[in-house]
Amino acid sequence: MDEKGNNHWKEVKKETVPAGKSLLTTFSSLEKGEWVRVKVDQSTMATVCFNYTTKDNRTNDDNNLFKGLASVEAVKLTGGLLYGLGNNQRTLGIVSQQHKDGNITINGYYELTDSLQLVHKDAPKTSQFILEKFAIPEQAISIEESSVLVIDDKGRRWRLPLGNKEYSSKKKQGTFRICREVATERDLFNCHGTFYELPAENADGYAKIRPICSHSFGINDYASYRGLLVMTGVDLNKSKGNEHIIISKDKKAAVWAGCIDDLWEMGKPIGQGGPWLNTDVKAQIASDPYLIGFYDKKTLTLSHKGTQTVTFSVEIDPTGNNNFMKYHEFRVEPGKTFTFQFPEGFHGRWIRFKTDTNGYILMKSDFTGYYWQMFFLSSLQEKYVMLDFGGSWCGWCIDPFQAYTVIITR
Repeated sequence: MDEKGNNHWKEVKKETVPAGKSLLTTFSSLEKGEWVRVKVDQSTMATVCFNYTTKDNRTNDDNNLFKGLASVEAVKLTGGLLYGLGNNQRTLGIVSQQHKDGNITINGYYELTDSLQLVHKDAPKTSQFILEKFAIPEQAISIEESSVLVIDDKGRRWRLPLGNKEYSSKKKQGTFRICREVATERDLFNCHGTFYELPAENADGYAKIRPICSHSFGINDYASYRGLLVMTGVDLNKSKGNEHIIISKDKKAAVWAGCIDDLWEMGKPIGQGGPWLNTDVKAQIASDPYLIGFYDKKTLTLSHKGTQTVTFSVEIDPTGNNNFMKYHEFRVEPGKTFTFQFPEGFHGRWIRFKTDTNGYILMKSDFTGYYWQMFFLSSLQEKYVMLDFGGSWCGWCIDPFQAYTVIITR
């Protein structure tokens, strides 16, 4: 480590990696420097990947910035399809729609002017063009019991966490825009209550996807306009007092307008799910990759319906380049549920699983976070108390957790 960037190096770690294996090691807050480098004791073909993370102190509490956006659970909202008009008109066209109980009614055609006024226009050809060319695609993704399945243009399969269960409602599917370019070669992907940054296909697309924020809003459509992010899906009864909500004079059209960067104020990414849930799996056949990167707290739950102990191999792709490396193995006894809390320093972009035997797997990962709670030992009088001290980064320290589960159950 070069601590001050003056080319003075000192050794801070020495790790041994067996042939064909991988190793995850974390740095403590005391190991600081401007530059880091790696040496090996013999010639080899090696991969070294550094991942940098920081604590995400955002909450998922209501933010007044988005007051007036309709909840995904709302039975009624004012939506609309958006299109930036061409031919240098510099105006955003909006076909306003009323969504109620799964039914859609056209309110009329409106334009958002350069003074951010929503004005009704009589332009049936433009309105019809928007309805035909910018309709929200259906079945662009598959919402399954375990996760959201995305198959990209290259036929690669990716799985993303689930959010509010209301997004899985068949009445709501096809109601919300999934993907749209809002900056040059950079899409916003709004999937099951999480906004993601989605690079262009020539930048490897979904393999490099990154969650921005999670929410429970019924966002019907979104687009960029004059450097702003504009969204439809407004609850008129809850929009009073928010300057980000723009409403037409006849109150039949409404949008939210702000900056793209405002999305980071919507709430930190959270979700739950996994690549398998009540799934028949085959031995040594890897699951689909499931997104785990950029969530600050991660919990894994494993169980199965077999009659023998099943070994789960956990593999991590730290970069999104399809280089999966074994992270850990967990042995799960029949009829038992094993829970694992990933250590704070853990980082990887995608995770996948293999088992050593065929079986029927129940699996769940939770990215909603965990919280420490203070309590007093005096509250445990006449009870057995065991304290186990170990590092969250240490595999030998984590392995006994399975035995603890059995002890607690008994």
